[in-house]
Amino acid sequence: MKKAITTLLAIIFISLSCNCTFARGKKLLSEIPQREVETQIIETSDTQKVMLAIATTLQDSDFIIQEFEPELGYIRAQKQYKKKHVNKKRVAGESLKFAALSTYAVFTYGSTAYHVAAPTRRLSNEFHDKTIVVDTNITVEPTTDNNTKVRFVFLQKVLQNADGYSFVKSTPTKILRTYEPKIYQEFFTQLNNNIFNEGT
Repeated sequence: MKKAITTLLAIIFISLSCNCTFARGKKLLSEIPQREVETQIIETSDTQKVMLAIATTLQDSDFIIQEFEPELGYIRAQKQYKKKHVNKKRVAGESLKFAALSTYAVFTYGSTAYHVAAPTRRLSNEFHDKTIVVDTNITVEPTTDNNTKVRFVFLQKVLQNADGYSFVKSTPTKILRTYEPKIYQEFFTQLNNNIFNEGT
């Protein structure tokens, strides 16, 4: 009995320690650096050409164009794919529940073992591939010096598979506004290639 209680307390301590570590969120960039990463000035006054090049760039990256408004200088696109995405805080919490319920089941001679099923399903679900939905909103506008300003906003949503089932919940469990400069640099590099190397 003492050994089981000691083991349970050790698991709880480790899980709480993990939760404290995972709770330290990444520092977000301030609003001005965000805009700098998301925005680029294109050296052309032909906004329609830029709009078409953006549509091509998005389609080359497997996006589906959902709105295309040349008069407003606005494009919205989306793509979906599967990827392994583990929520470490959720794993820690469900592991704690699993340990506590398993220990309790031992003390009740298995009569409450059915309670272990729920955290088991949730833990299994965390290690399965998730549906990732990527939304992007792009605005295009002329500048006073005959150039074109493009702002590319990238939003990633992680959809949580319903626990123990194959269908997907309609609401995301995580929404991530992406600030990694590399993603935007790759987009703008490809966009410039599509604008200035067209037909070469």
